Amino acid sequence: MYFPAKTSKSGATFLWVLGAFASFAVLFLVIQTLAAKKVEIDPRAPKRLANTAEIAKAQTDLIAKMGLNDAAKKDAIYTKALEVLQSRKPAVSSQVVPGSPTQLKQAAAAAPTPAPAATPAAPAVPATK
Repeated sequence: MYFPAKTSKSGATFLWVLGAFASFAVLFLVIQTLAAKKVEIDPRAPKRLANTAEIAKAQTDLIAKMGLNDAAKKDAIYTKALEVLQSRKPAVSSQVVPGSPTQLKQAAAAAPTPAPAATPAAPAVPATK
């Protein structure tokens, strides 16, 4: 008795799915190419690049002037700044976070009355004879 060999369709299905993805990718590429807009170059770009270069040079010069290029000097400067900050006593800040209890108390307090407006001076009346 002869039995025909069973063919595996899983490999063919995989190839069909792979081909479908590839065709969608090609279709997407064609649509993107056709719908692509021409990129306009910003006319201010050279000026902005020049400004960026100028700012970077100024920052580099300032860092060199302050002596922060040398690791030992930088460490000494930061240590001195840290000591100064640690030597200061904490103080009450006048800044208030909106919506905080302090801000709500200040808002509930009576607002100071504004100073009365100055009465306008009477216009000068010319003397008559």
